Amino acid sequence: MSIRDWDKLRLFLAVARARSFNDAAQRTNIDQSTISRHMVALEKDLGLTLFNRSARGSFLTPVGEAISQLVVDIEATVKHVDARVAEEMGLSGKIRLWASDGIGGYWLPPRMKEFHRRYPGITIEVMTSPAAPPPGGEDVDVHFTWHEPKSREAVLLSHGKMTLKPCAAIEYLKMHGTPKTLSDLQHHRLCNHLHYPHTGDWKVWSDLISSHPRVTYTTNSSWALGEATISGIGVSLQPVGVEAREPNLKILDLDGYAPKMEFWLSCPKKNKDVPRIRVFIDYIKSEFFLNPVVGSAFMLE
Repeated sequence: MSIRDWDKLRLFLAVARARSFNDAAQRTNIDQSTISRHMVALEKDLGLTLFNRSARGSFLTPVGEAISQLVVDIEATVKHVDARVAEEMGLSGKIRLWASDGIGGYWLPPRMKEFHRRYPGITIEVMTSPAAPPPGGEDVDVHFTWHEPKSREAVLLSHGKMTLKPCAAIEYLKMHGTPKTLSDLQHHRLCNHLHYPHTGDWKVWSDLISSHPRVTYTTNSSWALGEATISGIGVSLQPVGVEAREPNLKILDLDGYAPKMEFWLSCPKKNKDVPRIRVFIDYIKSEFFLNPVVGSAFMLE
């Protein structure tokens, strides 16, 4: 017979632990006759004798002992569910995110308003750097970077590629003309990121930069590179989709050139199922990979 009344099982454990109906009544602040009535009903539902009652107290029968172990497991599950529900209803605390400055400084902030509306008790601490996260990264809850996680404790949450294309400010193009091919860039000012790869599709850009007479701006910051491009300093590589947010920028199709940068979203294994971190991870996935504007830049593998 299925038992749907958790109160009976909870009182069963109370009596089993106290070994006395009277002591169980005192510990639970429930009348002894009520507890006794529930235990009689429980034994009737199960068709089993759970207690040997005597003047010395109430002791579990062998079958009662076996059932008590099962109920202890149920109790632990119920407590876990209650704790999760309580935390979901009022999530709070700090989440530390390690990200590149482009992700953490440019793409993330405009997307966080809705997150904080849903979870006002959560504080997001963003640490930006073009470098890989520190070894171990015990004080970091989530990583969203261009570096593949190396730690054995890291859980890979998402992996994909960002597509970049040549890009310039409309004002710059009006003043200097619009290049039609990659070779045309020899006659334009270029802006470059110091940490771009040098192999594969990136070798084309690397060779262009190394031989170019007018590289007018270099930086190790994606955010600074974007601001330089918006300001009309020169042509740079920018993520596809950036023009949806920056209407004064124009993505250029130059011989179909579109190199890709790999990104990884990960977290330490111990953090994966922490409720406040879990909702943040799910939100990041939704906003970066399913959003039609941002998602055109961040494509999952």
